[in-house]
Amino acid sequence: MDATRVPSRRRLLWHCLCASAVLSPLCGCDPILSVDGAFFPAWLLCMIAAGFLLGGIRWIVSRLGWEPFVRPRVLVYFCVYLNCTLGLWLLIFRT
Repeated sequence: MDATRVPSRRRLLWHCLCASAVLSPLCGCDPILSVDGAFFPAWLLCMIAAGFLLGGIRWIVSRLGWEPFVRPRVLVYFCVYLNCTLGLWLLIFRT
């Protein structure tokens, strides 16, 4: 079998459909939290808290004078935001 062979579109579509069928029952497994009677998914609350955390981190970086060294800023701050979101999720929910 040739290592450079690219799978056909039909085969790729079949693998995507099988993966979707296997993983779709897991979509509803996230914890739901009640905040003043309204139900929110836990990941949404982690994203909101990470936004505030990112604001604090950005303020500290700018106060220390490190912001000129942060390149490309959009990508770096997005990665910091993503790490904060996932870190909060693991810290609080551990699922």
